[in-house]
Amino acid sequence: METQKLYYQDPTLREFPATVLSCEAAGEVWKVVLDQTAFYPEGGGQPADHGVLKTAGGEIPVTDVHEKSGTVFHTCAASVEPGTVVTGVLDWARRFDHMQQHSGEHILSGILCRLYDCDNVGFHLGAETVTIDYNAGISWDQALEAERLANEAVWADRPVEISCPLPEELAELNYRSKKELTGKVRIVTFPGADCCACCGTHVLQAGQVGIIKVLSCQKFREGVRLEILCGRRAMDYLSQVYTQTRTIAQRLSVK
Repeated sequence: METQKLYYQDPTLREFPATVLSCEAAGEVWKVVLDQTAFYPEGGGQPADHGVLKTAGGEIPVTDVHEKSGTVFHTCAASVEPGTVVTGVLDWARRFDHMQQHSGEHILSGILCRLYDCDNVGFHLGAETVTIDYNAGISWDQALEAERLANEAVWADRPVEISCPLPEELAELNYRSKKELTGKVRIVTFPGADCCACCGTHVLQAGQVGIIKVLSCQKFREGVRLEILCGRRAMDYLSQVYTQTRTIAQRLSVK
């Protein structure tokens, strides 16, 4: 049975009711299937959501989420009886961070690919930074110019558009994709910056990304690999750099 995916209906949903359809042991954990879920399963370079399932007997941690053939499996620390009505609660800080990073990557990649005629051929949302691979040479100055334009798109704060066009509509659409797609295709558009096929969760308004900061641009295979930070991660990084610089200046007695 295909799980109803609440994270597509409302990516800001933090808590939801659900009925347990099945619960199977998998070593020291349990794989739980719900009739509906707001937990995003790992995919498309974006890590899975974490959180808890609230039951009458307490809270059961959800430590991983995967999808197979339309069914979403929640890796849980304890078993729960099928038929039980639970309340799923997301680790919202983790989810919103992923939305900021993923959305910022879309905006920057859309601009880079348009300016320098390259393709995004790799994306990894790590625990500390985001890495993006492109199949063409991009200089540091070009990366910084794309960063400037990407932040202007963020501050314009336009609504993010998400659609699943009909096949004939999709054929007329100029969108980015790492591979040939068939069937239902989900298109995520950041007006003025990017239009891309994507299965991930994103912010509702571009302004929620906050800020995009490029940390490095290094040669990788036939192109380059960029390392970036967005949102709170970028703010924390810049604050740390400022604190370090200020401390060094004070110790050296210079401005």
